[in-house]
Amino acid sequence: MRRALLLLLPLLLTACHGRRGPGLTLLTAPQPGLTEDAGDGSASDPPVPDEEYALASDEGKSDAPALPALFGDLKEIESRGVLRVIIHGAEEDYLPRAGMPATYDRQLAREFAARHHLKLQLVLVDAFDQMIPMLLAGKGDVIAANFTVTAARSEKVDFTRPVAVVKEVVVGQKGAQLLPDTPADLEGREVHVRPSSPFAETLAGLKAKVKVVPAPETLDQEELTYAVSRGERPLTVVDSNTLQAVQAYNDQLQPLFAVAEGRQKAWALRKNSPDLRAALDAFVVEKALTVHTEERFVGDLDGIKKRGVLRVITRNNPVTYYLYQGEQLGFDYQMARLLADKLGVRLEMVVPPSRDLLVPWLKEGRGDLIAASYTVTKERAEQVAFSVPYLQVDEMLVQRRAGPRLRSLEDLAGKRIHVRRSSSYYETLQALKPVVGDFEIVEEPEDVETEELIDRVGRGEIPFTVADSHILAVERIYRRDVEGAFPLSVSKSIAFAMRQENPKLRAFADAFVHKTYRGLEYNVARKRYFETRQQVTRAAQLVAAGEGGKISPYDDYFRKYASRYELDWRLMAAQSFQESRFDPRAQSWVGALGLFQVMPQTGRELGFPSLGEPESGVHAGIKYMSRLIAQFDPQLPFRQRVRFALASYNAGVGHVQDARRLASEKGLDPDRWFENVERAMLLLEKPQYYQRARHGYCRGSEPVKYVSQIQNRYDNYVKLFPQ
Repeated sequence: MRRALLLLLPLLLTACHGRRGPGLTLLTAPQPGLTEDAGDGSASDPPVPDEEYALASDEGKSDAPALPALFGDLKEIESRGVLRVIIHGAEEDYLPRAGMPATYDRQLAREFAARHHLKLQLVLVDAFDQMIPMLLAGKGDVIAANFTVTAARSEKVDFTRPVAVVKEVVVGQKGAQLLPDTPADLEGREVHVRPSSPFAETLAGLKAKVKVVPAPETLDQEELTYAVSRGERPLTVVDSNTLQAVQAYNDQLQPLFAVAEGRQKAWALRKNSPDLRAALDAFVVEKALTVHTEERFVGDLDGIKKRGVLRVITRNNPVTYYLYQGEQLGFDYQMARLLADKLGVRLEMVVPPSRDLLVPWLKEGRGDLIAASYTVTKERAEQVAFSVPYLQVDEMLVQRRAGPRLRSLEDLAGKRIHVRRSSSYYETLQALKPVVGDFEIVEEPEDVETEELIDRVGRGEIPFTVADSHILAVERIYRRDVEGAFPLSVSKSIAFAMRQENPKLRAFADAFVHKTYRGLEYNVARKRYFETRQQVTRAAQLVAAGEGGKISPYDDYFRKYASRYELDWRLMAAQSFQESRFDPRAQSWVGALGLFQVMPQTGRELGFPSLGEPESGVHAGIKYMSRLIAQFDPQLPFRQRVRFALASYNAGVGHVQDARRLASEKGLDPDRWFENVERAMLLLEKPQYYQRARHGYCRGSEPVKYVSQIQNRYDNYVKLFPQ
């Protein structure tokens, strides 16, 4: 009977797939994981951080080593050489931004571990109520997870000095009817919070009788606030530091009133660890931790060194700063990262909601410098101090290849060119008017990125725009419907921008650029981001699908590990071809390795330090894919979980979850990939959507193409190799 059902399943899935053709003919059921698309050529190995990950959720699985129970104070930790810090969720779960408590805690944990010459092991838990039991069971040494000090928790664990002091704020959906105005108005109202959260304790202590509705322990504060902002839950409670970070991209959340003030956030550790407690307290005092997200600081280099953080104001876009498969990327981010490393401080990224706020935020002291592909202009130089340029670019007129094509500056007369007023392009175009004759400059909104204007040119919605040559070069990697007609002026300079009253920081940045500009790291970064990312393959021609009765030289490994994780080996072969063209020596532009192009950090987390070895590379990729599938609701049809997992492997789970949220908002089915979530995925390339997405910008066309191509290849493998 089971065999008959398995043989029928491909037909059933085909019938459900719609106009895209046959569906994923998967024969059995699976579990969780994550990874990425390998596009390409050569980049040197990225530096390996002195840290690793362990998954508490892997406990009890036959293929995953259980976390050892280790106890002891600081002396024992130092003898082991590893500090184990319990956290909720992986860093790929969010775009790190200034003010995000998770970003802050993890950065501090890294710094504390480095101070004591320890390797950092982040122990990831799925549910918040697992944290204290894991700590008490010896599966970690410290909890660093925006953790509130409460009387009940203090009976079980010890707490450090507070790392932050916050309010607990009730929030609702903006514009909703009959929102409460005071705590007394909560009488009889539903408020959704996790039972283990301090908010449940706070609500229980109010005079008003509140209907506390338990939320799943797997949900973090952001997920609950999002559900409230969508009207899916009526009310919840959130810490003020998290609320401030969420409001930067979610404008549908309405803060109502505080139900508690002066709530302390601290790190938790086991009792009877006085030396570890003393070391952590000393570290906290030294850092003078407060509610740092509200600070304004305009000091120079000495003050930055003393504070131990360089705050860089930037933009979230595919050139400057973005999240890809859990990795923070972007050319300007890379330059800022190198600068912070040279200075010996941690890096904090600050993302204002629109470009015209870059300079105001700098002057207000919300950041220390701007690194946002920021062009040096005479007008801007009156407001800020620029460093030595770290990039030279041309401002190119962008036109559609299929449309009217201009050949020279004289052809601009009578044309319409769309740019933002705050951009350097606007200044350049204004200067050209007396030279080439009148043309119309159409001012675009300040929250529109240059990449979107290029997209609108390619679609024929607007005739022309202007883009820096390096931005256009990145877009041309992915599209062929636009071209650069000609430069509008002589080459322009991209540089760091600082406050004019910070001469020491400017001098340091100048020296950094002079030393870095011709160095290996700079040239690798420039090649990585601005040269064509085409994968160099050596094994693709060695084995044609079906030749000699094999798909690849690694079929035995595909069969072995696909069977272990209850997946179809032909699907895994199709995915491996998509990732590496069956080349175990392949390396992507972001440093992913092996047959499944697993990121080194992910490989270490999964227990595979040597991804270039074919069997390890296959095992790591299939295990990761299995884990990804398990991250989606088991109530979803299996084929949909597989498709979501494939998209997550390419772009990251967070971006897929953003697309599912967006699909729901657009009246599409958030539980179906083809024609639904994939359509929403494409919208994450547009600023009006990605600026309010939790994980920010995503080149959605890549996972859309990735899933479809694997689907098509898998269909062919099924025909060649019937199960």
